[in-house]
Amino acid sequence: MADVRDGNIYKIVNVKGHTVIDLNSHDNRSVAGYNWHGGDNQKWVASTQNGLWYFKSVATGRYLAIQGEASDNASVVGSTNPFGWNIWPDEDNVNVLRICVPNTRHNVDLSDHGNPNPGTPITIWGRWKGTNQTWTFEQGFSHYS
Repeated sequence: MADVRDGNIYKIVNVKGHTVIDLNSHDNRSVAGYNWHGGDNQKWVASTQNGLWYFKSVATGRYLAIQGEASDNASVVGSTNPFGWNIWPDEDNVNVLRICVPNTRHNVDLSDHGNPNPGTPITIWGRWKGTNQTWTFEQGFSHYS
């Protein structure tokens, strides 16, 4: 099973599109898939509390969150307010993870069925077997201080 540890820094890579979760460095709010360039806006500190996971941008301290309620096509955004997620192994491939809105069947989703083009929005959609809803957490960075 994929392993995420409290306090570690990760790039979060979409299994289908091979792009990473990128916080827009101009507005510090929009979140999209982009090719890895190593910027701090593509690095996320994982922390856990009370069974939920929080992902904080190394660049800004903003958290991955959803805009509004959990519904199909809701935007994933950078927020000043912490937002707790569930992370679960995928049922078909335990080496990858699903990032889920708690108490729902909604998952973080690279839009357009995992479109690898830079700037593809990252949204929330109901769970289905698409690998555009699965992610790897790749470490290789020092602990956040």
